[in-house]
Amino acid sequence: MAEQRSAASDAQVGLFEVLRKRHACRSFEPKPVPHDLLNKIVYAAHRAPTAGNAAYRFIVVVKDPQVLQQIKLVSPGFFGDCTVAIFVCTDVDLARTCGQQVFEEMTRFDAGAAAENVILAAYALGLAGTFIKSYNEAAVSRILGLPSHCRTDLLVSIGYPAESGEKPLKKKKGAKETYLDKYGQNWSSNLGEKV
Repeated sequence: MAEQRSAASDAQVGLFEVLRKRHACRSFEPKPVPHDLLNKIVYAAHRAPTAGNAAYRFIVVVKDPQVLQQIKLVSPGFFGDCTVAIFVCTDVDLARTCGQQVFEEMTRFDAGAAAENVILAAYALGLAGTFIKSYNEAAVSRILGLPSHCRTDLLVSIGYPAESGEKPLKKKKGAKETYLDKYGQNWSSNLGEKV
């Protein structure tokens, strides 16, 4: 029993340490990410939920430097020289069979959950990354060879963070507002940035 409590405590510390370290990283070392780490990241992406447990989400992992360069040409928000791009995608035809709300809203929420799992897994493995949505959807779909009934929802750039990379941005004042029971009733926490 004590061993289980110790393992749970270690996992809790590990999770909160990853959450503390996680920030948008756009400066990467020109070092490839090993396949076994990418397997873990893809596993994490697929652990995210989908509405009704439907199978409309899929992942495209891009490692080819030439394909990455093509994507950058049509993606104004794609900074840095990551060695991997992970696209969270939706099969639109499958999503439509789940209903209008799933198609219009839930697929986007589910893509965000998968992308956050990708980022958290990357940081847990000593990697870094950031979310990107500012790209030309039609051009990226062509580059990836997606059929017309599929779309990308988010791009996550992944790589080893550069030693001389940018420092995490501080949250703007008011960005962490939390209320208890009702709007305006402040949640009090003595934790600040430390957990």
